[in-house]
Amino acid sequence: MDISSFSYEQFHNYFSSEDICIDFLFQTKWPSGFYCPRCEHRHAYVTTTRRLPLYECSRCRFQVSLLSGTIMEGSRTELRKWLLAIFLISRTHIGTTAMELSRLIKVTYKTAWLILHKIRTSIVQADNQSPLSGSVQINSAIYGKPFNPTVHKHSQEHLLLVGSSLNDSGEPTHIKIKHVTPSHPTNKHITKFDISTFQEQHIEPTVKEIHTTTGFYTPKRQRPLLEIAKQASTWINTTFHGIGARHLQSYLDEFCYRINLTTSKIPVFENLIKCCILKFTAATNLCEDTACQ
Repeated sequence: MDISSFSYEQFHNYFSSEDICIDFLFQTKWPSGFYCPRCEHRHAYVTTTRRLPLYECSRCRFQVSLLSGTIMEGSRTELRKWLLAIFLISRTHIGTTAMELSRLIKVTYKTAWLILHKIRTSIVQADNQSPLSGSVQINSAIYGKPFNPTVHKHSQEHLLLVGSSLNDSGEPTHIKIKHVTPSHPTNKHITKFDISTFQEQHIEPTVKEIHTTTGFYTPKRQRPLLEIAKQASTWINTTFHGIGARHLQSYLDEFCYRINLTTSKIPVFENLIKCCILKFTAATNLCEDTACQ
């Protein structure tokens, strides 16, 4: 079943109760059945008197909840609302805003924003675990308006480095777009240090073939990468009506995450729900419960 292909109404009807959500999350977290994170035992006693089941390993007595280690840990927000938020942000080329999510799942704006922040944190972590490989192309780009055709950067312009793995036909197969913060507010030049940092953080060390073009006006710029940067800018401006420097990177990562999965023909929702359940670290956990309705 490809949940990623569901319409909003189909998704809402399918996950019609908390029990269905619990079963779905259990199968996602433990597809082969319960697995004790301490002793690896496969059997547990289940306490069902709580809002959510609590699993106690029958060997070592270690207790683990269904939501422990996930972005939903400690939250009092209904599971149906969490899953709907993940579904909405997984929609190809659409995404969702905190205002829209607040209205759809009936929580405060603050709660909706924090839920989306946690989901995007999982996306960022997934992006960090997937460096570019093979033959890599890097190009400079700009997000923001107005475009300023001078050597000085406008305050509303943000410098970007767009990188991609290329297939045998020279077509982009895996994209990364990273926000570059210049050493001076009006500096419009991407330095060798910026390029070196991009390569160290986002390209596999074994990659030997890297082609880099950072001139904003050179004819050697890679049109496919510039078009992808343009699509990201259009999506951000259309959906969110523009983003400032503080949160720009997380929205760029969200855009690249969806386009990369779509290119690879991987269902976005199924992949994202696994990232939210299996790859989330407690260090980034924020509590939204005080704002829950």
